[in-house]
Amino acid sequence: MPNQPKEFWDTRAQTYDSDSGKIYAETNDKTARRSLQYLKPTDRVLEFACGTGLITFRMAPRVSHIRGIDISPKMVDAALKKAREQGAANVEITNTDLFDPCLEPGSFDAVAAFNVLLYLPDLPAALARIRELLKPGGMFLSATDCLGSRPSAVGLKKLVKSHTGSMPYVAFFTQRGLARRIAQNGFTVLERENLFPNPPNLFVAARKA
Repeated sequence: MPNQPKEFWDTRAQTYDSDSGKIYAETNDKTARRSLQYLKPTDRVLEFACGTGLITFRMAPRVSHIRGIDISPKMVDAALKKAREQGAANVEITNTDLFDPCLEPGSFDAVAAFNVLLYLPDLPAALARIRELLKPGGMFLSATDCLGSRPSAVGLKKLVKSHTGSMPYVAFFTQRGLARRIAQNGFTVLERENLFPNPPNLFVAARKA
């Protein structure tokens, strides 16, 4: 089975909307609503690990431009199909890594990272890059499963899979621990709220310090 991030997420792309999209439909709505409270109609937004665009297209009508990036070509293809079908002219989707030099420092009013932080082996490096990409005072918006907060079937399954190599790295944050890590890496946390019963899915709004 695939254990590299790109290959793993490629295998999930075809059923992602019917699986995770269905389970987290209400949570995705809440994430978009919470995020939009911190966004302006003139904002340029980068969404890191946009997947099939489950939250991208919920936010797009309320901002000037949103660029979704993902390392999975198949996730990107699915999101591009939605963009064409919806005629979302202000949405740009590319198969791009967060550290790609095509993303210029200080070029975004906000960076969003939904349901991806727990899959990052080097969270401080990712947060430093996000901070670099933001304009002064820019917003970082995230929502992340915190598998270390309390036992769950999902957490146990991911623990086994990550340790046996059938899926990539998985972190087991607590809600407080994740918010603390974000604050320790150059952000001021403005809001945090759990959006899902179990495993907790923590929404964090933070400003570039």
